[in-house]
Amino acid sequence: MNWREEFKSKQCSHAEAALLVHSGDRFYTPLGLGEPSAAMMDAIADRKDDLEDIQYVSALQYHFYKIFGPECRKTFRLLCGFYSKLTMNQHQDGTSTYVPVQSSSVGLIARKRQEIDPRRTGMITQVSPPDDHGFVSLGLDLFYTPDVIDEVDWVIGEINPNMPRTYGNSHYHISHFDRFVETDEPLFCPPLPEPTDVDKKIAENVVGLLKDRDCLQVGIGAVPGQISKLLAESNLKDLGIHTEMAPMGTRQLVEKGVVTCKYKQTHTGKIIMAFAFGDQELYDFLGNNPMVEFHCASYCNSIPLLVREKNLVAINGAVEVDLVGTICSESYGDAMRSGTGGQLDFVIGSYWSEGGRAVNILPSTAKGGTVSRIVTYPSLGARITVPRHYAQYVVTEYGVADLTALDEPERARALVNIAHPKFRDELMEQAKMRLRFQ
Repeated sequence: MNWREEFKSKQCSHAEAALLVHSGDRFYTPLGLGEPSAAMMDAIADRKDDLEDIQYVSALQYHFYKIFGPECRKTFRLLCGFYSKLTMNQHQDGTSTYVPVQSSSVGLIARKRQEIDPRRTGMITQVSPPDDHGFVSLGLDLFYTPDVIDEVDWVIGEINPNMPRTYGNSHYHISHFDRFVETDEPLFCPPLPEPTDVDKKIAENVVGLLKDRDCLQVGIGAVPGQISKLLAESNLKDLGIHTEMAPMGTRQLVEKGVVTCKYKQTHTGKIIMAFAFGDQELYDFLGNNPMVEFHCASYCNSIPLLVREKNLVAINGAVEVDLVGTICSESYGDAMRSGTGGQLDFVIGSYWSEGGRAVNILPSTAKGGTVSRIVTYPSLGARITVPRHYAQYVVTEYGVADLTALDEPERARALVNIAHPKFRDELMEQAKMRLRFQ
């Protein structure tokens, strides 16, 4: 049987593919753009009365599936490695549990989970149509799919003609899959908020820390988008990109010669990333582009690999920073808002990179200016993402605090200086009480 015949024999409806799921299974879907369509997942949810004891593991979701509904709680247990705005309330209402994991160790944690709770396992992912040799591409999301897809018992590929083929470790022969279904939904383009004056000032402060030949890790959002805009207008040159998520504005940075990757120590001349979230212009640039390679996070975020880069600059957001430099980025108290993700991977990688810098950004206030994000202690229940001994640069709209070589009282003073002015006196008094200095 040639590959075309095999491919045809594996094509089926969503309902037929859903029959691959058995009671007692654990199955995974990728994050972001690798996530299957609602039609595929709802076909599984529709079997709730035929199945029992299913574990569903996911991250950073943007589809609202039936499987999230209360009627499915008896059958499906939800486990999440990174919440989105769509799913963060699931943690608060107890319908989903969080798996503490950083991006580089997702594959390891999946294997360890299987050791302590052996189950039949599966993976469902969107892919490109097959090429002339029978290979599909995972396209714009390789975050943990390559780590999982080789370990599971069954795989469903959802063919989407809108998914571009990409370079890197993204190609799998159709023989690797048990079933193929089809969708034609457009790739999700999350709305990018317009930067506020605070966002613009933070971005300006960050760009002031950058220099020629830096290698950048930066994600999506109003501040990263503004950073890309400022970089495109700057005189910086020969920057590299080695990141977890594709930065907005990558095409403009390459076309303007700001990003060349010419001086990267690993994958010289290449932009390296694990997944993309952005607009169609970004997707068009990343697809079928030999300059861009996608790899799973266990490789892309590998700390030994990151350390080999010179001048690695990791730019990540935070929820709050306490007066000794403890960085909390993933929860509001006990309420998870996201997850550990790759922040700690890149913080440690940049810390040990020759000339590297970890830059943690946050507005000085929250809740309409009524609450300081520079705090005496982390909020009760807040999940610590970066321990204080790995904190380097903290940036607000009021300036930059380089904590790297400072003792705790010096750190407190530096952080108070970049807090909102209306909270500085109170914070300084609390710092003196906590750290016992005059």
